[in-house]
Amino acid sequence: MRIRFFIGVVAGLAIVIGIFLLLRLWANGDKETLKVTTQQQAIPVMSYKVEESHWEYWKLYYGKIRPVSEQTVTVYVREYVTTVYVDVGDQVEPNQILAELSNIAQSSDSASKLADYENAQRDLKRKKNLYASGGISQQEVERALALVAEKKARLEEAQMLLKRTLVRSSLKGVIFSKNIEVGEMAEPGQELFRLGNLEHLEVEVNIPYPDIEHFTPFTQCQILQNTNILRGVVKRVDPEALADIGMYRCLISLEKGVCLPPGSFVEVKVRLDAKDGVVAIPDDLLRREGKDVYVFLIKEGRAVRRKVVTGESQNSLIEIKEGLDEGSFLVREGLDKIYDGALIQVIEKKDQL
Repeated sequence: MRIRFFIGVVAGLAIVIGIFLLLRLWANGDKETLKVTTQQQAIPVMSYKVEESHWEYWKLYYGKIRPVSEQTVTVYVREYVTTVYVDVGDQVEPNQILAELSNIAQSSDSASKLADYENAQRDLKRKKNLYASGGISQQEVERALALVAEKKARLEEAQMLLKRTLVRSSLKGVIFSKNIEVGEMAEPGQELFRLGNLEHLEVEVNIPYPDIEHFTPFTQCQILQNTNILRGVVKRVDPEALADIGMYRCLISLEKGVCLPPGSFVEVKVRLDAKDGVVAIPDDLLRREGKDVYVFLIKEGRAVRRKVVTGESQNSLIEIKEGLDEGSFLVREGLDKIYDGALIQVIEKKDQL
């Protein structure tokens, strides 16, 4: 019993002494102790200084490389292919023969039409002599003259068909595709070859209607292909939308000598707007609650919630149209721990990058 009594007395004295010391600290107004206590309760954060800058808004599109000059080689007659002179990847020159079709029927028809034309010419000459001697009327001469013109037109048509059995290129370029082999039947209108000139390339981009106003002729563009950044200039925008997707085709010319494989896809950046005195901040400083977008200002050691109105965004930056002034400081790191009115301690200031 004495031991329990002794322990109780000691505990009571300890409590009394503790209360006495706390009252003394409070009475003496120990500012240093209170300051340490306050600092320990403040939430550590990092800051970001708001500054105005020049703002350029670039929009990204996707395009496809294509040659400016391209030819789809077809045939006009139904014949067997007798010879093919080129293959995919071959370089060809203008008027070069790419393939030959069987011309037996065309040669025979052309020879027959030539004989008919020559006979008509001889008959016209004979009738002119008879007319001069008064043997026939002028109407018979005119009929003979019309027959010569008819036979000549048929001969030219037959000779044209004969020439078309020689399949030729119309431009300098490279063979992209070959769709025929020796012994196969070529049908009228069938694509035999496709070729293009790789010295002059362009980019085909499909754009929505609201963006057309930014794609005026000679507008500068950036073409991104892997790590390369190339320059391009808007050539034209088609006046009619594509029926299947409802977008408008835009052609962008590349500098001569640019070497890119036709058919490959590239990124196209176009500057839609540029202005000075714009407030733009990293988008990770923003917080959202419903329809509200806000940031945390740093004011007198506390975090103050501030609603803002945002604009366009790019490269992890977002334009602030309303709600922020140049020179303000925002909470950048530690946002997940703070709230409106929270006591904070700035441990480092980060200026705008």
